[in-house]
Amino acid sequence: MYLKYVQIVNYKNLRKTRFEFGKGANTVIGENDSGKSNAMTAMRILLDDGYFYNTKRLKESDFSESLGDWRGHWIIISAFFDQITDIDQQSEVCAHITPEVEDENFLKSFIRCEGNNYGVVSLFIRPNKKQRKALFEAQTKSDFDNVRSNISLLDYEFLYTVRSQAVFTDEEVYKEIVGDFEEGDCPDPDDEDSYIIGTKVDILDIWKHISLEFIDALRDAQGELRKPKNPLRRIFDVVNQEVDSETIDSIKDKIRELNQSLSDIPQIQNIGNDVNKKLNDIVGLVYSPEICVESHIREEIESIARNLTIVPADEDDIDQLGLGHLNILYIALKLVEFEVSRKHEVLNIMIVEEPEAHIHTHIQRTLFENLNIKENYTQVIMTTHSTHLSEVSNITKMNVLMRRGNQAIVMRPTNGLQKFAEDSIGIVDLPIEQCIERYLDAKRSVLLFSRAVILVEGDGEELLIPSLVKLCFGVSLDELGIGLINVGSVAFEYVACIFSDERIQRRCAIVTDLDAVVENAEKCSANAAQLGANRKQKLDALFGEDIWVSGFFAPHTLEIDFYNLEDNRKHIEKFINQHYKQKAAKEKHIANLSASEAERYDTVLTVVKALGKGWHGILLANDIDRTVRIPEYIVQALAFATQDVITPHILKRMALYVLESYEDETDLKNNMLKARTAEEILENLDAICAEYKEDEFTLFAELWKEYKGYE
Repeated sequence: MYLKYVQIVNYKNLRKTRFEFGKGANTVIGENDSGKSNAMTAMRILLDDGYFYNTKRLKESDFSESLGDWRGHWIIISAFFDQITDIDQQSEVCAHITPEVEDENFLKSFIRCEGNNYGVVSLFIRPNKKQRKALFEAQTKSDFDNVRSNISLLDYEFLYTVRSQAVFTDEEVYKEIVGDFEEGDCPDPDDEDSYIIGTKVDILDIWKHISLEFIDALRDAQGELRKPKNPLRRIFDVVNQEVDSETIDSIKDKIRELNQSLSDIPQIQNIGNDVNKKLNDIVGLVYSPEICVESHIREEIESIARNLTIVPADEDDIDQLGLGHLNILYIALKLVEFEVSRKHEVLNIMIVEEPEAHIHTHIQRTLFENLNIKENYTQVIMTTHSTHLSEVSNITKMNVLMRRGNQAIVMRPTNGLQKFAEDSIGIVDLPIEQCIERYLDAKRSVLLFSRAVILVEGDGEELLIPSLVKLCFGVSLDELGIGLINVGSVAFEYVACIFSDERIQRRCAIVTDLDAVVENAEKCSANAAQLGANRKQKLDALFGEDIWVSGFFAPHTLEIDFYNLEDNRKHIEKFINQHYKQKAAKEKHIANLSASEAERYDTVLTVVKALGKGWHGILLANDIDRTVRIPEYIVQALAFATQDVITPHILKRMALYVLESYEDETDLKNNMLKARTAEEILENLDAICAEYKEDEFTLFAELWKEYKGYE
């Protein structure tokens, strides 16, 4: 048995979300404020007996902001447990949470079940029956709204149930049980469908057998290890029954000896004598009690265990360990605690927020790989910002969170991926998930954290494009959250396939070469041109209907198309003068740059090859300045990738940066500076675009407006 799915409805920015987990170690990744901590807190509210969350802690801000008026709405948190085996069924709790009749339609619409037996535990934070009845009985929309407006947090109740078989993230299901507030319509609470809501349960009975342990990202490992109920003490509480009686008797004898030895110390006896003397002085011999000072270390082995601690083998105190080792030690203790608690729990779930904190890169990877222990009854769910952890994460056990407006959406990189690979790419003999996992090293796994992605085929694009964007537009790709990934080949489809409605809903721009033939150019290859045309045809066929992926094609290659722009040729002239020694060779190459297209083509390729593509890219990235021009296809790719990232206010910043290059345009600058609203910015943007029709920024802005649907 293991936790397979968690549905969260209306809790903070989790409006309608569903997380999917597998056995062993799982990851939840996402940028800051995407909802990772909210999701972990929701799971704790449902399953963590140490996290006491009730109506006294409920706040208005706990309801999704996207609801508008929260009054009357429900917060729903529901956990789905899969593969409840016959052995699990021997536990009363498993039999209790398993539906008497399994609903095949529920399974088909909800999940990919691995086993035949499943169980559900749910929490409904909702108005009490009195308020729900008043909403139902409201005769008019006005009466309905009046009832809603008088609902307070004190009117809410916590209902825990089992055996529910409903997809709560489905808006129609939500309206069926909660109501349609736009229409002023709510169901009669007397007719509540137990099939959907489930059967009421005492959650304490669940918490006794399904445990959840939470390790905060801001954990104080030293402080936790020094608490009376630290993991070490709890481990001993479980295993102390295994200590044989002879050992216990021997320890008790030694404690009695120690107590006697301490009591016999003259200085300790003198304390008792001094106290007795003072009592006699105060109340006299008749009324003063006779006391003595003795050592009374308790003999029970449970009490002795309170003195257990952990110290490094070569140090005197745990304080000598660094933060990284303390974090690793604490996580290891929690895992051991889970292991020894097996006799008490049906399932243990550990949530670790940002386990990479203070831990070296190589240890991060090792830590994650070794958390996949005892996966038949222990699950680990980790939130992370670390590309090193995502590199070694199982992509099939990964949830990617993204914030869209005031809501978070959960994305699974592998949803329907194998079928896409088989039907569209023709991969039938290899699991595509494993191929992508091997591909996503620490450098490339940044695409999982990026707001959008640009895929390029080589070092030249990887080195040059970030510099072009920063110099021409005044913002960096990092500032925009754009991941530039060097595929190192032209096999873009194996990476781009994870971007779709079913999987990761982020823009992916593919930048590659067509290698078109230039007439009379000696270095042109008809074969390369055919391969380029075939590549375009394949990418268009694969992703033509996918709004998240689009290809952008250099007519020839990056270097050719870059130097076809006359303003950029000064850079290659500089490289020619630096690299070539013979005056005749320099003059010939420089002259060819302004001659025919064929001669320029051959010269550029000759010079770039002589320098080396990678070294040329480094030299060029270091040499360009704000006068550089960007090839059109790169601007188009950037506009596509950033359409969900760029806002009018970012465009304003970019426009002001661009206008600095035009000394006479004080009116355009001043007007844009004064613009505050999106409408004012767009109006001034139109004026800039009308003035500079051939500028890269104008092309970018027009494309952005087109993507956004602005006229």
